[in-house]
Formats: sequence, structure tokens, C-alpha cells
Amino acid sequence: MKDYKKLGVLTFSLYFSTALYAQELTLTTQDKFTLKADFFESTITSHNAVLMLHQCNHNRNMYKSIGNMLSRQGIHALSLDFRGFGESKNQQYNIEKIRDLPENSRRAAWLNLSKHWPSDVAIGYNFLKHKTGKNGQIAVIGASCGGAQAITLAQSAPTSAMVFFSSAQNDDNISRYQTSLANTPTLIIAAEQDGNTYISAKKLFDSATHSNSKFISYKGAEHGYPLFKKDTNLETLIVSWLTQQL
Repeated sequence: MKDYKKLGVLTFSLYFSTALYAQELTLTTQDKFTLKADFFESTITSHNAVLMLHQCNHNRNMYKSIGNMLSRQGIHALSLDFRGFGESKNQQYNIEKIRDLPENSRRAAWLNLSKHWPSDVAIGYNFLKHKTGKNGQIAVIGASCGGAQAITLAQSAPTSAMVFFSSAQNDDNISRYQTSLANTPTLIIAAEQDGNTYISAKKLFDSATHSNSKFISYKGAEHGYPLFKKDTNLETLIVSWLTQQL
């Protein structure tokens, strides 16, 4: 198991971005890669925070509204662009270039990219830990592919609550959740016609043992971000649930 304390934030700089109440954050990894994130700082002194991990057909901007709402509720929030996505790209790590590769080399390039995500995510977590203090509480949202990263993080770093947003999990991830995370308050969101996403969401919820765990299902096949448009109250529901857990 990785020691998240050893994956600390190495360098960072802050300057205001165009997102309301958000600061654009630059994090430098151990291999000198630059990650971009938006930091929504609580409007009051806070020992609570949420790390927000996007889906793999989007980027950190999908969490602007949730980040703003959390900050107004007295909770720090950080939305991180995965390496290769959004503004966390360079010549070597770029999802658009990977998608244009021939099929026989695309998988290897994807694995080479995604293998860095756990340590990259840990840097975002440690930034929030620095903000919340030793006894602070941190929750994590994982949309789609971000859900697997949420499980990996929560197995090695104290995590007070988890949100799986349209996040399909393979059997190994479901087993990891059942073994070590089932008693963590968990909010699970999925659309009924969203294939394996909905099937695995049901498995996760059936495994959840904490009394505050909750499952929100929708008719249709929307995956992740489009559900915010389908249900304009969903972002508020997520923020309300997280506020209750932290």
C-alpha cells in the first residue's frame, strides 16, 4: 500500500482564474510534470475538504458549480485535471494524441498515462490535507474513470466519504471496496440504462454498510456530466449529502 504522506505536494503556485471563487492551482509532480487544478477555498476557516476527480470524456471544469457551492458551505474543494487531460497535458501525455493512435498501440499508451494517476491524485489530496490540518476530514468524488482512482486513494489515505458518479467498477475494484471501504459513507449515482455502470453501482451499494450510504438512480442512459442537465437539483443534492458527512 502506498504511503500518501510520502507523495506530498512538491511545489505549487496560485493565481486567480476566471471561475467564480476558484483559484487556479499548479502542482508539480515527482517526475516534474505539471498538473492543473481549481481550488475553491472555503469562505470560512475550515477543516473539511472534497477532492473532485473528473470523468475521462471531460475535465476538471465539470465541478465548477459543486466547488463553488462547497466553498460557500465552509468546505474546501479541489478539482484536478488528470495527467493527459484538460490543461494537464504535454507532448508525452495527451489524451487526444492517444485516441488517434492505431488500436494496437493505444492500450499501451493509455496504460503508460494512467499509471501515474494514483500518485498525481495523492498530490491533490495532500494539498487539501495541508489546508485542513492533521485532524481534517476529506471526501472524494470520482466520476466514471475517476471512481477507480477514488478507491485507490481511499485505501491508502483517510477518506471520510465517497461519491461514485456514473462510475463503472470492475470486479477487482468492487472487491477492494467491499474489503476495506464498505463502511465509508458512500453516495452512488447512476442511470438505469447506462450498461455496466448501473450494474456495478448496484453491486457497490449492496456492499455498502454505513447507514448514511445512498443510491440515486435515474431513468435513461446519461453518463456523468449530462445528468447535471437532466436533473438541475443533482449538484445541490451532492453538496448537501457531502456537507452532512463532513
